[in-house]
Amino acid sequence: MACWKKLPLVMVMAFPLLACAQDAQAQRGSGGGEMMRRRPPSSLQVLLENRETLALTPEQVGKVTELQAALETKNAPLIEKLEALRPPRPPPPGDGSRAGNGPPGGAPPDAAEMEARRQQVEPLFQEVRANDDAAYAQAEAVLSDAQKTKARALISQVREQERSRREAMHQRMRGGGQ
Repeated sequence: MACWKKLPLVMVMAFPLLACAQDAQAQRGSGGGEMMRRRPPSSLQVLLENRETLALTPEQVGKVTELQAALETKNAPLIEKLEALRPPRPPPPGDGSRAGNGPPGGAPPDAAEMEARRQQVEPLFQEVRANDDAAYAQAEAVLSDAQKTKARALISQVREQERSRREAMHQRMRGGGQ
C-alpha cells in the first residue's frame, strides 16, 4: 500500500496548487474585486494551468508552485509600483453620485503625463519580465526535453494572446476600435 504513504505528500502539494489556481482565477476575473485588474499570467502560471497537457509529475508541480510563490514575492513591490502609476479609472457612466478614483469629470491624463508615466513603468515592466524569465529558466531545469518544447509553445501562445489583447485595448482607448 505505497500509495497511502504518498497521500500526505500529494495533499501537501495540492493545497498550494489550489490556492494558486484560485489566485490566478481572481486575477482574471472580470468582476468582483474593487481595483483587481487583470495581469498576464506568469510563465510559471502557464505551466501550472497546463500541467495535464505537459504531463507534469507531482514533484515538478511542487517545484513550479514553489518557484511561482517566490516569483510573486519578488514581484510584489514592482506590481505595487506599477499599480500606483496607473491612471485612475473614471467613474462608471451614469454614476453622478460619486467621483470615484478618477480626476474630476473623469478626464484622462494629458499626453505629457501619459508619456511620463510610460517612462516610469517601462523599467518596472522589464524587471518583472526578467524575473519571470529567470524563474522560468529554473523551472525548465526540472522539465524533460519534450515538456520544454510544449511549455515554450504554450508560453509563446499566451504571450501572443496577451499582446493582441493589449493592442486591442489600446486601439479602443484611442477610439479607433469602433
